[in-house]
Amino acid sequence: MNKKYLFLTLLITSLCLPANSAQQYIQKVHEQQKLQAAHKTQVNKAANTSKPNKKEQEAVYYGTILPVVNGDCEKYYQEALKQIDENNLYGAQTNLSKALEINHDFVKAIKKRGFVRNRLGNYNGAIQDFNNAITLDSSDGDLFYGRGFAKLALQNYSDAVNDFAKAIKLNPNDLEAYHQRGYAYSLWGKSTGTQMLFDNAIWNFNKVLSSNPNYTEARLYRGMALCEQGKKETGLKDIQEAMTEYKNSGDNAAYQRSVQIYNWIKQDY
Repeated sequence: MNKKYLFLTLLITSLCLPANSAQQYIQKVHEQQKLQAAHKTQVNKAANTSKPNKKEQEAVYYGTILPVVNGDCEKYYQEALKQIDENNLYGAQTNLSKALEINHDFVKAIKKRGFVRNRLGNYNGAIQDFNNAITLDSSDGDLFYGRGFAKLALQNYSDAVNDFAKAIKLNPNDLEAYHQRGYAYSLWGKSTGTQMLFDNAIWNFNKVLSSNPNYTEARLYRGMALCEQGKKETGLKDIQEAMTEYKNSGDNAAYQRSVQIYNWIKQDY
């Protein structure tokens, strides 16, 4: 399952700032996420595509909203899938809701709406959807992953870590869940000043990189966590390698972001 995560600039920089500034930046991230609702993970999970688009797109507001009539709720679900492919997330959310008016236990629609709501920044609504879906099917690791993402966005780091752990238990090869759990540990450690949490973060990033050495984001995040532990030289080496990988891949936005992070850490740590 490909659930490549697009990290947001402010959320990353919160790890690179002095502790007394971290909470302020994390709060800005929370507001930014509501506005942008932008990350590849939810695009990929919601659209069921094998690979996310490299460039993030804003949600659009047009599309077909089918009237609720007595009939097969599958047609509303299929219409929503088309709208997700078109990045028409509001239309998709509406049609998924109409499908659920007909069949409240339509797990596929509940799950899909949860991921759409995550993208739209409606994290509490997403959590409610994932809770309902888990009640109906607790064997789907993606449901715990989606709920964990929403809790991470709401800065509920301990519960996010627990949900990612449940996702990993159900999908042991889910590298994105390890990556997100590492990320949650990093933000948790930054917000509390607890060094042990950075140890946990690094363990998760190591797990990802041991399985996929080309997972650039995990290398970048590991470098930042190492710097938080005072291992600046080793951490900067990771960040430099990530910079090179981003540059070679042609991802200029990620490259510029990693350069900015490198310069901040080199100057301030």
